[in-house]
Amino acid sequence: MRHGRAKASRRTLQFYRLNAPHLKSPYKILLDGTFLVASIRNKVPLWDRFSKTLQHEQFVCCVTRSTLNELELLSEQSAKIKPSGDSEENNSTFFDRARQYGLDECEIIENCNDVTNTNEKLMNKRAFRDFSEASKDIFCLATDGGNNRAAYFVATQDDGLSDALRAMPYVPLFRLGRAVLLLESPSSASRQFTGNLEQNKLKSAGGLMTSEERKIVDKVNKKDKKKRREMMKEEQQKMQKRSREEVGGCFNERKKKRAKGPNPLSCKSRKSKSS
Repeated sequence: MRHGRAKASRRTLQFYRLNAPHLKSPYKILLDGTFLVASIRNKVPLWDRFSKTLQHEQFVCCVTRSTLNELELLSEQSAKIKPSGDSEENNSTFFDRARQYGLDECEIIENCNDVTNTNEKLMNKRAFRDFSEASKDIFCLATDGGNNRAAYFVATQDDGLSDALRAMPYVPLFRLGRAVLLLESPSSASRQFTGNLEQNKLKSAGGLMTSEERKIVDKVNKKDKKKRREMMKEEQQKMQKRSREEVGGCFNERKKKRAKGPNPLSCKSRKSKSS
């Protein structure tokens, strides 16, 4: 693993350890069908790469039953098509091998209905009707509780699913760049969620202040602000009064120029009356 990628992975894991304590070892990595097929196609040793990226911490790979069913269906559809060369045969083989890897090396999550029912409103709001059943199950599992309460890392090559998960806080994402495993840096939603939590901690004195104490503090702060405004207003009035006494007007007032008389050069000379 290159030094730059290893350093970025350490920073990402440190961010989640500090701000999302539920994301801890042993890590749970949720794999989808696109990621499994890409790993088989590029001959990526997943177990070794995950171990290096996660700093040799304990982890377990998981896959949903809907993902396995999806891979089985894709394999059957590819097998029915007459191969023009070796491409179709290879596709069917990739789907079979990806499904077999999920069966042999991963823990299988059988039932996602409970989580799907709780996130039904969120999915309708975000209009994820184009998602497959496998993608819907993965999204619901990774966003349960609004902040990834089940502490899943998600490994996917699906751009639509990745964008949807980036909009939710504390969902770490793995992806493959050909044969290179990458752990994405925390999304802007995760950083914004963390910033809001820190602001709330500052307002509540680290969570030690009760609601009644908070009301008292807010009341005192309002009184102080009102008192400061009144003092500033009084000071401004005193300065204006002093300026009128010393200068004869306010600081901002300018003396108006008054006409002193007609310009003699622009006036016609008087003609003497002839006798």
